[in-house]
Amino acid sequence: MDFQKRLPAVEKAISDIEPEKDIRVKILGKVVGLAAESFVIDDGGGSVQVTTDPEISIGAMKTGDSVRVIGRVFASESGFELRAEAVQNANGIDMELLKKVRELERNV
Repeated sequence: MDFQKRLPAVEKAISDIEPEKDIRVKILGKVVGLAAESFVIDDGGGSVQVTTDPEISIGAMKTGDSVRVIGRVFASESGFELRAEAVQNANGIDMELLKKVRELERNV
C-alpha cells in the first residue's frame, strides 16, 4: 500500500505567510470573528480568514478564544486564506510568554 505523506506544517506568524510559497502552516492566535464554517484569527501582527470542513467542529469556539490552526494556504482576492486541517483550543497558553520565548529564539 502506498502512503502519500503530507508536507510538514511550518509554524509562522500570519504576517510572514507567503501564499505563493507556503503550503501548510501552523498559526496561533485569538478568534476575532465567527461564522458557520469559518472564523477569523488574529495573532497580534495580522489576521486571516480560516475556513473549515463540516467535520471540524467549531461549535464550542467563541470570540476571544486562543486557538492553534494547522492548515493549507490558498491565495485569495484579499491575499490568502487558510483551509483548516486541525483546530486546537489553546486557551491555556500564555501568549505574552510565548512571544518572549520566540523573540529569544530569534536572537540566538
